[in-house]
Amino acid sequence: MSQSYSSKVGARSTVPRAGNTKQWSPVAASLSAFVLLAGCTTQPQATGNVSPTPSIVVSPVATPSPAMANKSQATKDLESRLGKAFTASTEVPLDSVDCPAQFDVKAGNRFNCDATADSQPFTIAVELTNPDGQFQWNTKELLVLSKLEQFIQSRIRDKGGPDVTANCGGKLRVAQPGDAFECKVTGAQGQARSAQIKVKDEQGGVDISLR
Repeated sequence: MSQSYSSKVGARSTVPRAGNTKQWSPVAASLSAFVLLAGCTTQPQATGNVSPTPSIVVSPVATPSPAMANKSQATKDLESRLGKAFTASTEVPLDSVDCPAQFDVKAGNRFNCDATADSQPFTIAVELTNPDGQFQWNTKELLVLSKLEQFIQSRIRDKGGPDVTANCGGKLRVAQPGDAFECKVTGAQGQARSAQIKVKDEQGGVDISLR
């Protein structure tokens, strides 16, 4: 998730704001891929902590899978902690999560969990980092749209453009490399533009062009 990519935003129109005119000028930027994805490293179970962003209010724990009775305690604990960590990272409740019923609690063990949030089914990749319950997790092919919206807004503003509001529709989006979609970008005076988004890779890299 340390891979970077370039996003280009540009337009020919001008937008009046507060008695003056600001260009929606061409914007070139470099952004780490993790900005559009969700993931983190959890703390050992004994501490009871979940990172990142401890100040965010955690939504209710994700719904256990129907086969919960057949799952090991380690799996039940993992699913509960994944639900809390995902919500803290994305501010979107994890509706359901289903991890392997049994797994070896040892460093380096990797497996996938099936999850659903905001009516979007997706995969969470988990890697155990030590036998004390610490693990890393990352979503696969899942874009956190609020982060994309914030990036579009900040890049236009940082390059001398007007204050705008970006709306990519919904909270999350499952997208594969090559997929394309639009985000609506609206200026303070109601002027609307369309930001064209093209997904580059599974790490959350996208190309952005403002039309």
